[in-house]
Amino acid sequence: MFKLFDKKVEVRKDEFLNEVYAKLKEYTHFNELTEDRKKQLCSIVKKYGYLNYPHLKALEELSAAETLCALEVKWENNGIFKDGKFCFENNQVSPLARNNIKNADWLKKEGHDIKLINLAALGNGNYSETPGKFFDWVKQILILPTGNLKRNIFNTTVYLIPFQPRDFGCAYLPTSSDVSPNLNDENIEKTLNYNVKEQVQLFIEFAQLAGHPVIYDVLPQAGRFEKVVLANPQVARWYNINELIQKICVKVDELELNGEYSKEDINIAKDLYKQILKSGAGEISTTYKEICDQINEELVEFRKQISNEMSEKKSQEKLVKQVKEIVANTLKVKPTKHLEEQDITDSGVVINALTSAGLWTICGGAWCSAGVPVFYKMSECGGYPIFKHYDVDGKDVTSLANLDCQTPYYFVYLENGKFNKPVIDFYIKHLEQFQAEYGFDGFRVDHVDHVVDKVSATNGVPISYRAPSHVLGELNKHMKAKIPYFATLAEYMLWDKYYKEYHEDMHFDVLWGNDIPCQSEKTPETITEDNQELTNYNVGLKSKNYVSVLKTYNNQDGEFPVFDRYPTQLGENGAIFKWFKYKFLSGGKFANRPVLYVDGDESFTQKEVEKTVGNEISMKRNKNYHFFNRFDSVNRLAKSFEVVTEGEAQIILQEDDGFVAWLITKETLKNALLIVANYKAPTEKFNETDENGNQITVEKKGEDIFDKSITLPADYTVTCEHQFNGEDFEKQDCKVEDNTLHFDKLYPSQFKIFELQR
Repeated sequence: MFKLFDKKVEVRKDEFLNEVYAKLKEYTHFNELTEDRKKQLCSIVKKYGYLNYPHLKALEELSAAETLCALEVKWENNGIFKDGKFCFENNQVSPLARNNIKNADWLKKEGHDIKLINLAALGNGNYSETPGKFFDWVKQILILPTGNLKRNIFNTTVYLIPFQPRDFGCAYLPTSSDVSPNLNDENIEKTLNYNVKEQVQLFIEFAQLAGHPVIYDVLPQAGRFEKVVLANPQVARWYNINELIQKICVKVDELELNGEYSKEDINIAKDLYKQILKSGAGEISTTYKEICDQINEELVEFRKQISNEMSEKKSQEKLVKQVKEIVANTLKVKPTKHLEEQDITDSGVVINALTSAGLWTICGGAWCSAGVPVFYKMSECGGYPIFKHYDVDGKDVTSLANLDCQTPYYFVYLENGKFNKPVIDFYIKHLEQFQAEYGFDGFRVDHVDHVVDKVSATNGVPISYRAPSHVLGELNKHMKAKIPYFATLAEYMLWDKYYKEYHEDMHFDVLWGNDIPCQSEKTPETITEDNQELTNYNVGLKSKNYVSVLKTYNNQDGEFPVFDRYPTQLGENGAIFKWFKYKFLSGGKFANRPVLYVDGDESFTQKEVEKTVGNEISMKRNKNYHFFNRFDSVNRLAKSFEVVTEGEAQIILQEDDGFVAWLITKETLKNALLIVANYKAPTEKFNETDENGNQITVEKKGEDIFDKSITLPADYTVTCEHQFNGEDFEKQDCKVEDNTLHFDKLYPSQFKIFELQR
């Protein structure tokens, strides 16, 4: 059967998709839907542009047929579906292509939403941990909020975290470029004859045809023994651990140790030390431990020396040849045969053959480590190698290392700082092919913090395992030359404010920002200061290709213990106000900033993001529909105001007790918005220093504020107040005396929205 994604056959995609869709409708018993139910669902989508349900409600209440029926309205609204049939040109699957977009400004736009989605998490985790399947994903498309194309705001961007098979229970440690078999929907496979990869491709196409751009998380490194590394060993650095152990053992025998130890004890300790090198440590006596510790100290520089020597080009060429021979022998092919990932039919057998010969990829390290990891010893029972990591000043930073199970690409010869062009070319081509297979509209590039810091480069010369800025710049240039609207988002948290380096040098469009680790610091005034900082940078650019910085309601880092900052910690009202302030603190012409949030946020789901990033399971969701209505209504309201999506917010006053007021205006508009709020959250975590100088986390409770007033800006009068009625915001009359608004009481995170006219 011909597949929609087979490039060898040139047919109209819409015609083939109609055949696929007809089979889906037959499978779901689409024709059995009642007219009343069709009308009920379609009327909601026609009203809002999407079905305003939280995902759990969609999972519990919608059949597959009902999902398709309502989704047809979304497709119709995008002009690619009429009278039950798809109709579009082959090169116009993406909404960006259909709208003739020629740059990446669409991702930067104020008012635009980016939603982080994990396909596995989209199943009903309240019922079972079974990963989400095809129609669970399609329901998410239906409920994704729309944008406002009249104001150049595209529908919510789908930001997919890696859907590849996982190693060590982490989405960011892939074992191959394939789609995880755990996502396969056997019923769809039987109905359409689509494997799991084709099911994901179809989901992405459905989303784009519904007007939603799709971006994907890509990595500048591989999993430890990812198939791309096994098929192409030259893209990684390698250690022969057996050889390193042998060299260390010889050196141990040569050591002349100081101390009050007998020769017999020293020899026994040396034998123990050599045993520990090969298989870790058990319990040893105090005397022998002291001698072993002394041996460790004596060997620090020697370990660095032999590790560095083995990481150099001359040694790597020999090791890569050895790896290729073992892989070829295991697969029963010639070592000269060019291998693809699909040739690695049994990774486990290949990996076992390599590790039995002592061959391991050289891993990553700590965020601040420089040079290559230094071999220390094998783990207990000899299962895997353990490394020491050092920073640029030679300080041991092993305690900060968490990337020993990753394989950085061999982008640069660290011994001389020269680039390894064949590997750079391979990496770029690899991602170009990956994009072409799925039709992604952009990439979010993981783990690119610190690439221009002191820890990773000296005078522009790379000194660490991290992807060099040159490589990231080349990747972005290639992708944008091929696809004009292609957008890239860098996971850069604004340490040291390297705007130019990430934007002009590396060609990133949007930066990750620091809203999550700094959640407690992001008062309304601080957010406007962030906007001004971005404005100051963009105003100085010669071109109009401005950079943007996310306003992050939530991301996959928030629940990690190192940050421990996420919106549900703020309480329901605090979380809604965080969402509100990011939506209504507009940055103006030079500081357009989209908002990022995570699947589950809209219904106040707590402590599930980290779990589903780590494990390929469905998300257990909070069933808080009242919270969802508020969350969803705030989003719609923000997009309905031109002054919000095109204007700029200015703080009128912000007081320490929580009272804040800001004005949103646009020079060419006569209407404005006045926001008054108590910005303190009901509960919030803060970093403080205790009496001993230690950093501690303190939880504080917000308090009610009383008897507050704000004088209206000159020339403005209040026309109405927008109040939430339980389902949506509606206009209410507002009485104003002496051009002043008075508030008897504002509880923590309470906000009020006044529409003004001049």
